[in-house]
Amino acid sequence: MDEILSFTVLLQILIPIGGGMRILFCLIYMSVEEDPVAYKKRIRNVLIFIVFAECIGVAFRVALSYFGSTVIPY
Repeated sequence: MDEILSFTVLLQILIPIGGGMRILFCLIYMSVEEDPVAYKKRIRNVLIFIVFAECIGVAFRVALSYFGSTVIPY
């Protein structure tokens, strides 16, 4: 059980960092590209993914705290 909780904490750290890097790369490519519309759409999709991932992580932690960490069977 502790490994699963550690993994979720790790994901909650890595997902925003990875999303930020993806946004940074898209901004760099937008400055070089003549038509930046595709990169704006990619940035929007990354932001939506980050929000959904964070919401799922929060809902998981709330469920674990509500049920007393017995949601995931051994």
